[in-house]
Amino acid sequence: MLLVVKCLECGKEYALDDKDELSEFQCKCGGNLVYKKYTEPETPKSKIPVKKLSISIISIVIVILALFTVFNTGFSSMIHINSTNQTNKYNNTTPPIANKTYAANDITFNYPEDWQPITDLDAPSRWGYQEPVCAFYDPSNTFEGGNIQTYFYIKENPRSYNSLDDMLSYYRSDITEIGQSEVSERNITVNGMKAVELIKTWYNDNEQYQAITVHIEAVPGSVYYRIGCVVPQDKYNATLPKFELVINSFKYTG
Repeated sequence: MLLVVKCLECGKEYALDDKDELSEFQCKCGGNLVYKKYTEPETPKSKIPVKKLSISIISIVIVILALFTVFNTGFSSMIHINSTNQTNKYNNTTPPIANKTYAANDITFNYPEDWQPITDLDAPSRWGYQEPVCAFYDPSNTFEGGNIQTYFYIKENPRSYNSLDDMLSYYRSDITEIGQSEVSERNITVNGMKAVELIKTWYNDNEQYQAITVHIEAVPGSVYYRIGCVVPQDKYNATLPKFELVINSFKYTG
């Protein structure tokens, strides 16, 4: 037996089986349905059955909100982690590299235990004007005859600067004069000290080199250091964790 129902919103009529529950159906316009009583047999205007509601609108909304909350929480955490790693690149825990500690000349830092000190600090051409406070090299990476390829040095700049910008301005003009090219530059901190990381490249004897230089303001307007880390470009990525060991641990104790 068929029953005739009518939409309260648009007035459209439908035919339902008498075994169907009216609460399980709705009009295509979204309106509620009611039974229509006839005084005589009458064919409804539409015999197209309405769509049965298997999931309520409220349930759908709840599921969507739950999924959005989970996704938003995970995405926010990912942004926070990436931002923290970028900001504190030189303040993280020292990488698990076997190391020794240098402590002299008002500074301290860690360096790879198999690296050796460079004893000739009388301003060789590899680091330009003014000898470093100290320098170390990788003995496993040298040319024939002992010419050093991979090393780092630390200089305390003797000039009087008013700011880190003054120090960098001089350094940029200096590397330009000797034919080196700046690759990138960004502001960082090293154990709470304001610093700038500058990466540069150049060629020497047909070998391309890349250096990461970190310019540190130990005492504003007074004490400035530069950590210069040099390596053939094809070995840069592999050697970078060892350079970061030095940079991460550098402290001014004066």
